[in-house]
Amino acid sequence: MQTRPSGRSVKLMLAGIAAVVLAGFVAVHLAGQPSAPPQEAAEAAQAPSEESLPPSLDCAFHNFTRTSAVVSFYFDVALPKGETPRFYERAILLADGTRSNFAGDDRPAWTYGLDADGKPTITSPDGAVRIVLYGLKLGVAGILPLEAGIRSNVYRNLGGECRQTNLGG
Repeated sequence: MQTRPSGRSVKLMLAGIAAVVLAGFVAVHLAGQPSAPPQEAAEAAQAPSEESLPPSLDCAFHNFTRTSAVVSFYFDVALPKGETPRFYERAILLADGTRSNFAGDDRPAWTYGLDADGKPTITSPDGAVRIVLYGLKLGVAGILPLEAGIRSNVYRNLGGECRQTNLGG
């Protein structure tokens, strides 16, 4: 019989995953940089501060047994003053490893709003996919994990987790 992980263990797992993903982003970024003199290289090797990371939302939705991801979405977020946030899809990764990347004006713009229960939700441009963001904290800097649910005929109603980064606006 399996037991469901406690809230604390899930938070610790998400924090660990966030740290590994952040380290991976830093490693990929540094790998693409031209070689620098030793002193500059040592300074560049330090991880960027959380406050310098661009606003983003990264979400992964898993199968019912929570053993593998079914789909992951990656968003850039624009936070215009006095307006609702704008979520631009940067990439989608499917369980079979298929990845679609979007850049510039080709990024699908998802709409932000509240669902019938008052929960923050983003909706795909065609309306076929909705992501409910339980615990989204707009106006907060830093990296925070949050629970999410996807509502879609393709992906069904799956649970998942998201990581919001610098949605402080």
